[in-house]
Amino acid sequence: MQTRWWVLGVIALAIVGIAVGWTLYEASADPLRGVETVAIEPIPNVPDFVQEGVLGQLSVQFQERGIRIDAANPDAVIRIDVSKLELNESGFYLVASLEIKKKTGEQRKMVFTLSIDKNGINAQLKRA
Repeated sequence: MQTRWWVLGVIALAIVGIAVGWTLYEASADPLRGVETVAIEPIPNVPDFVQEGVLGQLSVQFQERGIRIDAANPDAVIRIDVSKLELNESGFYLVASLEIKKKTGEQRKMVFTLSIDKNGINAQLKRA
């Protein structure tokens, strides 16, 4: 009888452990989880036309997630650090890391890539 209760206790602890682990994984899977509005800090040392293109494509990516840009009342503030910027006759390519600071104090990172060439515009926003 005691063995049976012991086995049931181990099974219950395993279920609780899996539930907690899954919850933590889900929360960390999307850095923008729970964010409805963002403010974006100006990008330092980047030409205006590049900055406008980046912000325009980021706003498209955010809109696809149901996130609005609202500098007055943001759920998170985003700082953009451009790590790669190429502009040549065949097109434009940019890689930037986004540091996301939520109202809760949580800080996360994402990577944004943007390319513009003869094939069109391709923008991706993904977890770092």
